[in-house]
Amino acid sequence: MKKFWAGGFLYNPDNNSVLLHQRDAKTKFNPNAWAFFGGLNEGTETPLQCFIRELSEELGCKLEDKNIIPLVDYFNEEFQTHRYVFYVLSHQPKSEFTLKEGADFDWVSLDKLAEYNLTEKTTKDLKFFIDSIQKYAQ
Repeated sequence: MKKFWAGGFLYNPDNNSVLLHQRDAKTKFNPNAWAFFGGLNEGTETPLQCFIRELSEELGCKLEDKNIIPLVDYFNEEFQTHRYVFYVLSHQPKSEFTLKEGADFDWVSLDKLAEYNLTEKTTKDLKFFIDSIQKYAQ
């Protein structure tokens, strides 16, 4: 099966924040930058299964298919892989998660994103997300 990347974030609509992951300094791509949780597929898993596994591995988060919302997917020229981005509505405090990979993670208010060193793709995908939720709010 062709390799693809699947990942995403949790979104709390009550305080308009997203749960993001800070990559560690040792990672090959985008060290120390803030990004989505995610990674490459394994075996024959679908993008949805990959997202669920990655959030479990990286955050100890158990997700159900029915709660996962597809956001966007496209071909990532930089890595020559397809990129699938999902999100999940969540009200869980940071204290209920356990970081298993990376340097840090936190709930980041959408109006404070400019204060974070986000990866290029995270910035692009969050702009799409913000535009889509603003469209539905009107």
